[in-house]
Amino acid sequence: MDLLSFIAEVEAITVSGALSPGPLMVSAAGLGIRSGKRAGLLISLGHMAFEFPLVLLISAGLSIAQSFKQPLSIIGGAFLLYFALTRSLGRVRIDASERNGNAFVAGILLTALNPYFIIWWLTVGAKLVMDSMQFPLGVMLMYALHVWMDFAWLTFIAYAFYRGSRLNESLLKAMMGILSLILIFFGLEFIYNAFR
Repeated sequence: MDLLSFIAEVEAITVSGALSPGPLMVSAAGLGIRSGKRAGLLISLGHMAFEFPLVLLISAGLSIAQSFKQPLSIIGGAFLLYFALTRSLGRVRIDASERNGNAFVAGILLTALNPYFIIWWLTVGAKLVMDSMQFPLGVMLMYALHVWMDFAWLTFIAYAFYRGSRLNESLLKAMMGILSLILIFFGLEFIYNAFR
């Protein structure tokens, strides 16, 4: 895989996860009503405080066990397909009732206690980490390509809710449909590449 293909893969998969409605997005919306974009930034920092060490642990483990590339590709692909189907079939809803609490701590806890997040990094994310290892400082590059989107999206959501804006639910559903198709494509590609 060349560098541009790798960057495109990381960005496309990241956008599918980062823009998905979930606990972090709901928290950014709820805390953002009161604190504005600062809440989104702090939630992102809390998310990164848990996520970055997890990525480093995964990369350390994968550098010892490159032989697991095929099963990880199959498991990661299957999880992407499952995630895409459950996201596209599920009802998209933003509930901004959560208005209190420390945004940084919320970012840590909502990340650490989200089983989908852990499964994502142990499957889909592990494949991205493995792919990144072919480049100098690849894990750092992959993580930088990944995490900026979390910061941008969560900060935007917090700011939008602070300003009194609301994302149109039908527009959000359409976005989720497109993102689900992207996930399906990468899920099938992961599984296909496992058998090449």
